[in-house]
Amino acid sequence: MRTAMTAGFDDSFTAGQPLPRFGEPGEVARMVLFIAADATFSTGVEFVLDGGVTAGPPSALTSAH
Repeated sequence: MRTAMTAGFDDSFTAGQPLPRFGEPGEVARMVLFIAADATFSTGVEFVLDGGVTAGPPSALTSAH
């Protein structure tokens, strides 16, 4: 699903990330809900919602083993 934020991008923008798609607003909302309601034993944690972009391309993940 394309939103106003992703309307100007094509599939090549996300092709190199482990989850090759844009995130949905509901996915971000579920993480916010988890942090607000269920993450009662978490302190100082950073949750990155980027589809694996910071982890690197899928080939980098599999070649490390």
